[in-house]
Amino acid sequence: MGNWTKEKYEGFCQELFSQAEEEYKKFNAKLLCSELPVIGLRIPFLRKTAKELAKKDGSGFLQFCGRETYEERLLYGLVAAALPVAYEAFLPYCDYYTEHLAENWAHCDVFSSSVKKIIKGHERDFFVYIQKYLASENPWAVRMGLVLMLSNFLTEGYMAEVIERTDAVRSEHYYVRMAQAWLLATAWAKDRERMLEYITHHHLDDWTFNKFIRKCCESYRVSKEDKAFLRGLIV
Repeated sequence: MGNWTKEKYEGFCQELFSQAEEEYKKFNAKLLCSELPVIGLRIPFLRKTAKELAKKDGSGFLQFCGRETYEERLLYGLVAAALPVAYEAFLPYCDYYTEHLAENWAHCDVFSSSVKKIIKGHERDFFVYIQKYLASENPWAVRMGLVLMLSNFLTEGYMAEVIERTDAVRSEHYYVRMAQAWLLATAWAKDRERMLEYITHHHLDDWTFNKFIRKCCESYRVSKEDKAFLRGLIV
């Protein structure tokens, strides 16, 4: 457990609360739709704090890291992703965060964009590994799998598999379906020809397909001509 104790963690939490911004807290609480209390700390501050914690005694910190607030849970994920450990040692932390701590869209999205360094050199292994998140009964784990692919695997070597996996997800959960739509709209911006072929045989429900079109139409990376074409496909 290194240098961390219960008392030291309590002191750390007091310091976190002292950095809170009341107006940002109110804004973020509405945006997150979380059931957890929100302290009111901005993402850049949390990222910086996580990197400092990871360097000093990250694994010890994670032994005591709380789960009572939105920010504490997010810090767990950010510290885990910044740990100076081997890829294999990261996976249990990733699993715990994904299955037991992630509770809103930001927990998924911020963490997913933070793992590039720790999975470097193990991309194919990690791509295979996260398939279990997509098959989870926990909708937040499913969203995690989707946004991990969105943030790290929308590249030529993985594009076809990412689209296939995304198409296969079946969920009534709002944030899962929104992640599907977001991912596929980003895929359109990156690989229009592949997505043109995909939409001729997709298996999305109408709601998710329409959201995909809406996301494309909101993107500055999609041409006016494509937006007009896609609007004509709305179900």
